[in-house]
Amino acid sequence: MTWGGDLPPQTGEAIQVPKGQHLLFDIDTGPKLSFLNVEGSLIFAPHASDANHVRTFDAHYLLVKGGYMEVGTEENRYTSKIVITMWSTKYDPNIPIFGNKVIGVNYGTLDMHGINRPITWTDLKSTAELGATSITLNDMKDSASLDWKVGEEIVIAPTTYSGRDAEQRTIKSISALTTNPVITFDGPLLTKHYAGV
Repeated sequence: MTWGGDLPPQTGEAIQVPKGQHLLFDIDTGPKLSFLNVEGSLIFAPHASDANHVRTFDAHYLLVKGGYMEVGTEENRYTSKIVITMWSTKYDPNIPIFGNKVIGVNYGTLDMHGINRPITWTDLKSTAELGATSITLNDMKDSASLDWKVGEEIVIAPTTYSGRDAEQRTIKSISALTTNPVITFDGPLLTKHYAGV
């Protein structure tokens, strides 16, 4: 990232990308920003040759206000890894309408396209009980094969009335990729995830 001869931003600072300015994020790790307002464009560049290369971006609030934010496009996908972390607590101040810990878009464009994954979500075949360390997924259709990998993270959606019952887990093993995949993960489930209709 270049700042036209100015010092780069420091942790805790608020940054403005004005209309007509284009900011290319091509560093491995940036500072944890308090606020980033994008009226121009903010483009995250993948590593040129290493698909496993990781870049990290941290902020409390990011608002694309009439601007453009790109983490890959449909034609030119983001081909390495990026971790975008939004930092806040439920009691921190809100951006009106958007809230906190947010990437908000107000009359702007947000383009996020990673490597094409044919199956990004699916249903449970059977109910996952409290304490379970694996789940069984629904039938793969049309000779599909699940391309999820050990070490990737999944989110198991809640089936209660609370969105806080979603559970994030890291995949430890996968079997039966072409029929009813069974995913084993780190740590037991803290709530039941119902699979019935």
